[in-house]
Amino acid sequence: MPPGEPGATGRIAVCSLSSRELLEPLSALPDVAIAGTLMTANLGIEQLVRTIAHRPSIRGLVVCGRDSPRFLAGQSLVALFREGLDAERRRIRGAAGYLPVLRTVALREVEQVRARVELVDARGECDPAVLRRLVAELSARAAAAPDRPGLPGWSGGGPADGPAGAEEGRRPAFRRLRPGGRRVGISKSLDGFVVIVLDRAAHRIVLRHYDNDLTPRHEMTGVRAESMLLGLLSAGVVAEPAHAGYLGGELAKAETALRLGLPYVQDLPLRAPSRTGRTATARRSEREDAPTMGDATPSPYSLPEFLSALVAGLGVEGVELDPEVPLGTQLLVDSTRLIELAIVLEEELGLDLPPDLNLRRASPLDLYGALTG
Repeated sequence: MPPGEPGATGRIAVCSLSSRELLEPLSALPDVAIAGTLMTANLGIEQLVRTIAHRPSIRGLVVCGRDSPRFLAGQSLVALFREGLDAERRRIRGAAGYLPVLRTVALREVEQVRARVELVDARGECDPAVLRRLVAELSARAAAAPDRPGLPGWSGGGPADGPAGAEEGRRPAFRRLRPGGRRVGISKSLDGFVVIVLDRAAHRIVLRHYDNDLTPRHEMTGVRAESMLLGLLSAGVVAEPAHAGYLGGELAKAETALRLGLPYVQDLPLRAPSRTGRTATARRSEREDAPTMGDATPSPYSLPEFLSALVAGLGVEGVELDPEVPLGTQLLVDSTRLIELAIVLEEELGLDLPPDLNLRRASPLDLYGALTG
């Protein structure tokens, strides 16, 4: 909620949702301390709560203007004031917005704002004259009401605790992260499985959700990955974040394949129709032909780091791989895990695998040698 110009003695905050045209007339009212828009049901609400928490003179909040039909930030904000925040899941109770989860604002801070501030729900109202009257009435009630400082110990000077109980003012140290990890199986998070295919005749992406006994549960067609994922989220079909990320990636691949006429197979990387698979030798030749600057660039991974990436890609954390023994001899892994490993090797580690490579027969040292040249 980007704040507008503060009023001198204002007790009221105004959130005009997506109606930017209301900011100028409403922020000029003497009773208004701050005015701003709200676009999202997560980061935007967190910013709004923190802004109001640091302004202890604010005693009322008017929510007005047009709510986004896709993100429903206004509905989620009203639900937060009426029903609060689930302390364990960090999700706004009763919210219908897109990902109404507040992870970076302290629970105590949320409760302090709810206890101190009266909310007026005027969603849909865009008439400045009507809103001026609502602001004046709310300001009069706030002036006449007894002091409501919030929870015991609240001074209005800032949050008493961080999102996870950290000391005030402390921030986590910056870290560089490597991609990887193991996704929760869809059967555990969705009670079944999802199939994504292309209907090229209709120029549509088709997503079907089945129970484990092959009973159809849901079907969706579309042409845009974002709108399809938002539809799955809003319908409650997908809730587990890792799986939402997986489906978002697959739908984006399907959309690209549909637009560009590329072949699409779920869980496999996109390839040009004529591609036969460039070998690591070809990649090495390309590097040798390129001009160098100073010393040669070392491999981004040492052999131990590469082995750790293989373990993570196969989902067998805790296993120590022998670099010289074929993977299929060391491990019993299903074909799905090998597909995921191929994606890790190609898309995250930069190895260009030939299409006829048998990962079960390849040793970790073979793969590392192909990566490093």
